[in-house]
Amino acid sequence: MVTTAAEHSVWAQQGSVDASKRTYASVKAALDASDELDGISYEVFLQGSYANDTNTRGDSDVDVVVMMISTFMPETTRLNAAEKTWHAQTRIPGTTSVAELRQKVERALRAYYGSSRVQSKNKCFRVAKGPNTVDADVVPALQHRLFTRYTPAGSAEWIEGISIQPLRGERIVNYPKVHRKNGQAKNAATNGNYKPAVRQVKRLRRKAVDQGLLGPKDAPGYLLECMVSNVPDQYFVADPSDRIRKIVTYLSVLTPDVLRSMMWSGDRIHKLFVDDPGQHNEYTAARVLDVLWKLL
Repeated sequence: MVTTAAEHSVWAQQGSVDASKRTYASVKAALDASDELDGISYEVFLQGSYANDTNTRGDSDVDVVVMMISTFMPETTRLNAAEKTWHAQTRIPGTTSVAELRQKVERALRAYYGSSRVQSKNKCFRVAKGPNTVDADVVPALQHRLFTRYTPAGSAEWIEGISIQPLRGERIVNYPKVHRKNGQAKNAATNGNYKPAVRQVKRLRRKAVDQGLLGPKDAPGYLLECMVSNVPDQYFVADPSDRIRKIVTYLSVLTPDVLRSMMWSGDRIHKLFVDDPGQHNEYTAARVLDVLWKLL
């Protein structure tokens, strides 16, 4: 055994969230203080490990989404032919593009923090940490509506996601709120053992990186969280050592083909190794899981 029961227990604990809360409040204050966003309806929320309660550190970067809801991006792939026609007939074009939103968010952040702390990146703006905050990636996005029902009168049902248009590359759609909701349901179904298990696997992977067994980019936390979410509930037992061994062993015997065919992303909308925006590789994942299993 390369790892110990004491490690397994400590690994289950969540990292501090104090800095993330302060960072989120700071970014929201910057946006609310700006006249740039007057007339635009938007929502600000966290995504990623802090939002999902699976962070293992208290000083890692924070992902903050600025989602415009006064203009949204529709998707009609789940509608039938008649519903698609009704949508086309009743759709009202948006008034603000994601490019315009990005410009307004950038000006708001630079006015509040100063240009030296704000860096423009492909999908977001990086706000450098301050005395009481951590680095933040602020992501401008449109609300994405994956329509599941549409009527002639324009009444509709949809799944809410976010639509990100990078400066370079194709549009990215993901569903952070659905991912978070599914994680909460999984945690409840496993008597509160799902999120601690995710944190355990993330820390096990960090140990593998520290020992030079894996590269720093071989298995991002999002990928590990999604794979753990596919493990059947009965493996999430109370004992920390028994739990991490059961979960990693279950995953490690899955072949790349099986991983590709069965693994869902956390949102249960994308297939993890098929159409997830992260473009994950099932062969790399299988190698990572084998390394993690051998560490136990």
